[in-house]
Amino acid sequence: MAKVSAAKQNFTAGELTQRLFGRTDLGRYDNGATTVENFLVQPHGGLSRRPGTRYIAEVKTSSAKTRLIRFQFNVEQVYVIEMGNNYMRFYKDGGQIVDGSSNAIELTTTYTTAQVPDVKFAQTADVMYLVHPAHPPRKLTRSSHTSWSITDVDLKRGAMLDPNITTTTLLANGRTGNVNITASASLFTSNDVGRLVQLHKGFAKITSITSATVAVAAVQELEDGRTELMPTYACTTISFHEGDPDSTGLEHNDRLEDTAGNFIDEGFEVGMRVTLTGSTSNNFTNLLVVAVTDTTLVIAPGNDLAAEAAGDSVTLVGSLVADKKWRLGAFFIGSYPSTVAFYEQRLVFAGTSNQPQTMFFSQSGDFENFEIGTDADDGLQYTIGSNEVNVIRYLVSSSQLVVGTSGGEFVVRASGFDEPLTPTNTQIKQQTTFGSAPIQPLLIGNSTLFIQRAKRKLRELAFSSESDSYVAPDMTILAEHITEGGIEEMAYQQEPDSVAWLVRADGVLACMTFRREEQVVAWHRHIVGGAFGSGNAVVESVATIPGDIDEDQVWVIVKRTINGATKRYVEYLSGFDFGTDVGNAFFVDSGLTYSGSAATTISGLNHLEGQSVAILADGAAHANKTVSSGSITLDRSVTKAQIGLPFTSKLETLRIDAGSAMGSSQGKNKRIGEVTVRLFRTVGLKIGTSSTELDTIPFRSSSDSMDTALSLFTGDKTAEFNGGYDDDATITIVQDLPLPMTVLAIFPTLSVFDK
Repeated sequence: MAKVSAAKQNFTAGELTQRLFGRTDLGRYDNGATTVENFLVQPHGGLSRRPGTRYIAEVKTSSAKTRLIRFQFNVEQVYVIEMGNNYMRFYKDGGQIVDGSSNAIELTTTYTTAQVPDVKFAQTADVMYLVHPAHPPRKLTRSSHTSWSITDVDLKRGAMLDPNITTTTLLANGRTGNVNITASASLFTSNDVGRLVQLHKGFAKITSITSATVAVAAVQELEDGRTELMPTYACTTISFHEGDPDSTGLEHNDRLEDTAGNFIDEGFEVGMRVTLTGSTSNNFTNLLVVAVTDTTLVIAPGNDLAAEAAGDSVTLVGSLVADKKWRLGAFFIGSYPSTVAFYEQRLVFAGTSNQPQTMFFSQSGDFENFEIGTDADDGLQYTIGSNEVNVIRYLVSSSQLVVGTSGGEFVVRASGFDEPLTPTNTQIKQQTTFGSAPIQPLLIGNSTLFIQRAKRKLRELAFSSESDSYVAPDMTILAEHITEGGIEEMAYQQEPDSVAWLVRADGVLACMTFRREEQVVAWHRHIVGGAFGSGNAVVESVATIPGDIDEDQVWVIVKRTINGATKRYVEYLSGFDFGTDVGNAFFVDSGLTYSGSAATTISGLNHLEGQSVAILADGAAHANKTVSSGSITLDRSVTKAQIGLPFTSKLETLRIDAGSAMGSSQGKNKRIGEVTVRLFRTVGLKIGTSSTELDTIPFRSSSDSMDTALSLFTGDKTAEFNGGYDDDATITIVQDLPLPMTVLAIFPTLSVFDK
């Protein structure tokens, strides 16, 4: 029999899959565990019990699924938005924003319960752009804490489809204001209301459909400020030149000259028909422009322009004629963008049902102007070329624009490394072929964490200097069971410990502590206190915002059964830093804090009616009580109490592989005789072979006063282990009291019987 001492010195591999239980040769085996539940893995290596959640408010409609969205102006002015069926509500500084009558500030929207999960958004300062494939792009604007508005985005001069290539012509019956646009063949449907039309030299937005061939549209403003479909130019210095009938070149044509003019900037171009109105009766209509410069219009022969006296006051107007040169807007009912981002001072839309592989970039610095061109600051459109249709699922702006599609991951960038993106230097290259789910990724440092198409794997898209391209390793390879139920949402908590929070389809929080520089990738699960139906409470949404200087806040919507009814509550995780006073520790869920004069009856707990609640009374654990009529009665008076739903934190180690006289101890009969647990700022501990065979480790000594709270303990606790002889030799550590616990290391002593 060999007697050995083992050391479990860190848990930076987190909870490992059972598929690895035989891989004692794997370096991560020694740093992993069988179960890490309601513990957060710290980058230093220890496990800290997650804080409890503070109750803020019930959502507007508890019968319907609701979502949380982060709105951040800066690190001080941050909000959480409750987004539900046709409404938004707002939270700030740990509370709901209300008006002078204590009513929640509320904004009416058109996003239904079924649509809310698919809304994507991108924010700049006080404006957030929102997209959903069933709605035109919208923008949410904050004017003050209590003043919010949401409007359709009035997109200017785009985004547009490719030019018409059919024989169908369009003709407008006016240049400005509301005009009728008539098509030579059936073209318009009711889905075109709100759609743009580029016709003649201008743009118009369809306001109604008269028939399949006639649409009513409002003429839009051009970039130079004019609101017209065809240009108008008045001049008092124009000269007329008759063409040379003996010439065959441009000299054969008549021309108009204005040395002070700029015909190109005024919108005149080759192929345009113009009407000339002079100071005499000899006027002309539908003159064909065959060449144009800044100061000259060359007109097709056949009109005696020289009959007009030089220097006459004239007006040139682009003629409205049936034209095959037209475009329809890319966004219309049934085909609106499904994702949005900002990149290099451009607003980018992508993923319409009509053009699922196309991205639409605004002009630089002009987010709602999508007019395309060849100048560096013009808008641009780019369609991914591939062998199959890869629907764009998300856009992520970092040093380059990451584009996740159903069939692979792409990067958009300029052809030059340090060049800004322009219409003439855009490149898009496929990096990986895993395919992405329609879930907004997380940008962490230089990495993009995205959910693979089946929603079961989290991958890290990062640049590899070895391959000179992006790679996307599977972050769940050591813990595939954590996410196999499917992921619905993600949020990133940067402070204090760099944790990705993922909402599973079953309502469990699957979390990953991620520190690439220290090679920490550790998974852990969190089950919030309470119940829904016959199972656990269900987390349905998560969002993070900057909190104080040391910690970010994690906000959740939790669905529970309270007093027989379904309730959905907005809550957020309390902070890790509660000082040195155990009475400030908050380790209950959906909890509230009482602080005041000594009392035995605590009220204001209506949201937990009928529930058995855990209580931390003046820093000491109190027996659970059941809430009745919104109140509980304590066994003793308190001046401070943390009251909420209990939850259990559980750690179970892997089979210890400490060696024996004949090599590995795996598969050999063994017994753990003693265990030393190294703790940090802890009060309370249970240890044993399973969650049903646990011994309570004492923290209170005979010298401690029974009517005062214990101080936070840092150091070693050693105890005899109650387990017998078996082949596994695992250790379970549990904290089920509303008290803090941090496990730094475990040092068991065991006897191994060689066979």
